[in-house]
Amino acid sequence: MEKNTYFEQMRSTAIAYNEAQAIREKDREAMKESDDWDGVKAFDEREKNEFPYPFTSGQNKALVEYDRSLRNGADAFEVDDLPWDYELADFVETLRKAGIAAIVVTDESTGLMVGIYGLTNLGCTMNGLKTVTRADDHRFGSKEPERKNGIEFTISEEA
Repeated sequence: MEKNTYFEQMRSTAIAYNEAQAIREKDREAMKESDDWDGVKAFDEREKNEFPYPFTSGQNKALVEYDRSLRNGADAFEVDDLPWDYELADFVETLRKAGIAAIVVTDESTGLMVGIYGLTNLGCTMNGLKTVTRADDHRFGSKEPERKNGIEFTISEEA
C-alpha cells in the first residue's frame, strides 16, 4: 500500500495536537503536585472546550488502520479492527475523502457481522474474499510474510 496525502495530513494534524497537548499537560501535572484540584478541574474543562481532539473516533480509526497497513507493508488497505457501529459513518466518510477505493476487512471479532451490514448500509459493496499479504509482518519464527484472509469491500463515492 502506498502513502496517501489525505491520511498523511491527518497524521501531521494529530501529531501537532498531541505535541501541544503534552506541553499543556505539564501545567496540569504541576497543579496536581501542588494539590490545586480546582485548577485541575478548570484545566480539564478548558481542555475539553478550547482544545478538542481534531478528529472523531471514526476518523481516528480510519487513520489508525491506514497507519497499521503501512507499518505492516500490506498490499491492500487492511482493516483488522472494524469501528463500532456509531463510528462507522465517519470511518467510511474519511475513506471516501482520502480516495480509498477498496478495503479488505480481516477483522475476526464477534461484532464482524454488524460491521459488514454497516458497511453495506453505507453504500459499500462486498466484492468477495481476498487475502492480504503483510510484507513487513512475519509470524514468530517465520521469514515468510504473514497472510490474512479477508473480505474486500469497494468504497463507493457516495452512500
